[in-house]
Amino acid sequence: MKNDTIKTKASNQTVAVIDIGTSAIRMVIAEVSPKQDIRYLENLHKPIRFGKDVFTNNKISNTSVREAIAILKNYVEVIKSYGVRRVQAIATSAVREASNRDNFIDQVYVRTGLDIEVVEGPEENRLELIAVEHALGDEIPLKERNCLIVEVGSGSTEIIILNKGQVEVTRTISLGSIRLPEVARGAKTDEMMMQRILRRNIRDVASYLANEYSLENIDTFIALGGDMRFVARQLSEKQNGKYAVIDKKAFLNFIAKIAKTTPEEMVSQYGIAIGQAESVYGSLLFYLNFMGETKAQEIFIPSTSIRDGLVLEIAQMLSMYKRTDVAKQVLNSARHLGEKYKYDEKHSLTVAQLAMKLFDQLKEHHGMGSKERLLLEVSAILHDIGSYIAPSSHHKHSSYLVDASDIFGLRKTDKNIVSNVVRYHRRSVPRKTHVAYMSLPKTDRAMVSKLAAILRVADALDHGHQQKIKNFTIKASEDTVTIWVSEECGDITMERHGILKKGDLFSDVFGASIQIKQSHGKT
Repeated sequence: MKNDTIKTKASNQTVAVIDIGTSAIRMVIAEVSPKQDIRYLENLHKPIRFGKDVFTNNKISNTSVREAIAILKNYVEVIKSYGVRRVQAIATSAVREASNRDNFIDQVYVRTGLDIEVVEGPEENRLELIAVEHALGDEIPLKERNCLIVEVGSGSTEIIILNKGQVEVTRTISLGSIRLPEVARGAKTDEMMMQRILRRNIRDVASYLANEYSLENIDTFIALGGDMRFVARQLSEKQNGKYAVIDKKAFLNFIAKIAKTTPEEMVSQYGIAIGQAESVYGSLLFYLNFMGETKAQEIFIPSTSIRDGLVLEIAQMLSMYKRTDVAKQVLNSARHLGEKYKYDEKHSLTVAQLAMKLFDQLKEHHGMGSKERLLLEVSAILHDIGSYIAPSSHHKHSSYLVDASDIFGLRKTDKNIVSNVVRYHRRSVPRKTHVAYMSLPKTDRAMVSKLAAILRVADALDHGHQQKIKNFTIKASEDTVTIWVSEECGDITMERHGILKKGDLFSDVFGASIQIKQSHGKT
């Protein structure tokens, strides 16, 4: 309940995060200090039937829309009573997959004033990792362990694999506690049948993941989600407020007990909602079978969620402190994607390095910041991955592969930009007839043009894939930008030809031609 005696300090800010999930709409309200201290004031939870609607009929029913709007109107009143200055509202798998999601989002905005952001799987993974690192990072050496982080939701399962602190794999699987495999739905009352079906499905997932990382190497199993926090409350004696630890044997025994307990008995015995009681057994089987693919013998259960990740990120944005740096994880994910498609690593990383130097030295010309710089570096790393499909038109194949892949830490809008930038690293420049480009917002189209112009030049500087040019200086006049390289680079005929061939977009975007010259001595 709301504590009427709480008064927000003048230097603090009160923020709200709303999470529209598959089976519930949740909201947290927190007070954030300039030092990023977070004090939670309110934690609300209201059940909703979005999952049953969407996973059965592919759309949110009118009844559920009305119920959701009524819940959100009440939340808005709570928000007003706290004097909240910033609200972040997100929606996950059910809304993401609903055929009428745009209509739902519009109705919510019209009726409540809340602007909902539909987050994709990679964005969920990023926020979850922020929350996990905050909860565990000071006490568990994640950088020394191989971790599998799993959250089984009602409609989807999120997976993150960390190899010594680095993100190796992220996946969103369209299976959850109420979205069971089709053959498992009829076996809900048969414990052994459910076990076999889920074990088979999860082994298929593990086999697929083994192409990038074997779950047999995992030594630390981290479980997120309300169902596992429920288990922690029943079993864990090792709780410190941030996380709990339970051993595998105790977990197995608890699942065996749950299997023999009816949902009505669980409601009475544990005080949980009937909706959770009906789905918790399937959820716990997911966790058990994922854990069974690893060598971990205990489960770490952080007292955290995607909402905590959002609150923490808002706290960092509002404070004068440095935000969590996800750039290294984003670039690591991009390199893994490059490796998956057998990219020319030396060439791609050289082009990325050259693109960063161009970006930094041309700052007065392009006026972009750190976010755009990161998107350019990702684009440079991935610009040639389409050669895995075919060398001809590989720029188009690269664009397709970026679209079809998960890149940790990038939102869908960011990935759209990267996809378009790699599309234009060679051949045609952006045109009004190009649907993918024209479907971007105007500001994003301008960004794509500037980033692609820089990437084309960087690619031209390693035209022969020989890494001749590593350093340069830039001299700019009113109508010409000159790249000066040293004579130590040797014969740069191919690079001159590349600049002449690929400098057209740079000239169009920045209003100045670009050329390369060789000086005597070092640059």
